[in-house]
Amino acid sequence: MRVVVHVGLTKTGTTHLQGLLAAHAPALHEAGVLYPVRPPGLHFRGAVDVRGSAEVFGLPFEEVDGAWARLCAQVREHVESTGGDAVIGHEVLAGATPEQADRALQQLEGLEVHVVVTARDLGRQAVAHWQERVKLGETRSFADFEGEELFADSGRDRGPDAGGVRPRFWHGQDFADTLRRWTFALPPGHGHLVVCPAPGAPTGELWRRFAEAAGLPAAVVGAVDADADVRANASLGAAEVALLREVNARIGDSLPTDVRHRVVKREYAEGELAARDSAPARTPATAAGLLADRTRAWLEEVREAGHVVHGPAEDLEPVVAGPGDPAPDTTPPADLDPDEVVAMLRARAAGSDGGPARRPRWWRRG
Repeated sequence: MRVVVHVGLTKTGTTHLQGLLAAHAPALHEAGVLYPVRPPGLHFRGAVDVRGSAEVFGLPFEEVDGAWARLCAQVREHVESTGGDAVIGHEVLAGATPEQADRALQQLEGLEVHVVVTARDLGRQAVAHWQERVKLGETRSFADFEGEELFADSGRDRGPDAGGVRPRFWHGQDFADTLRRWTFALPPGHGHLVVCPAPGAPTGELWRRFAEAAGLPAAVVGAVDADADVRANASLGAAEVALLREVNARIGDSLPTDVRHRVVKREYAEGELAARDSAPARTPATAAGLLADRTRAWLEEVREAGHVVHGPAEDLEPVVAGPGDPAPDTTPPADLDPDEVVAMLRARAAGSDGGPARRPRWWRRG
């Protein structure tokens, strides 16, 4: 009887894994494994509750207050009544402070808890982190991101949630520190690092590694269609990120957070720009040494702590730019005018009837 808490990291296939789990929740339940899917979005709201970050996501406090406790109550009822296992989690949990993680796990006291962290090579993660911040409204160039975060690690004493000064990138991608913050009260062997496959790996390999870490029954693992058409966290091409930076600069803070998330991030950036056939940005090769050194140090820390690693360490070698790859800081697509895009987005935000904006679609994420 184990409860698996998947805490991220962001941009490591978490959205895809959540989609697979949700799509196959009935089959999992039949095999004795609960993945709660009701009410929709409970995993997301529970994670926001743990982090105390309702305002960051533009959510009313009363909508998330107690959501984590309700999620854990479903888990406890299932485990204690059926003797089965359960899987819960969301990547928002990855940045929790030790105090936040401890309070979260107290809701599962008395149950066998395992914490799973998924990690991807830092080369792809650096660009992914930067563009995710742009999707949320930032206007920084990748060069500025390098100077302010990538080459400015100030130690892991206190992350942003605890009022510290460690750059957000390092706090969010430090898989060894994330495991430390989430497993310090758990027995040895209850922390798991799932290594995301390198580019070109067979389809479904991430699912197989995650299922192994979660201890899912072999019959269920094989029955899951790893190619299923489930949601994924869409990425943008280099030119589209450049366009979005200019759009953000023009919009500024004129839109409420929830409206920006719906109209700019979810509907336009992830729904339309991500569908364009454009070359992805790559982290410059000049950062390869730093990223490789940090990865090796974290892996050593993970092993010394007794955590279980699922997947070869070689898959964490940083993927960086090669000859012909576009630089992260480039020009917007020639066929898209930033001023026209801004006008369109403002019209969408206002709504066709001029009424209030709809509730954001990502509200239903779980």
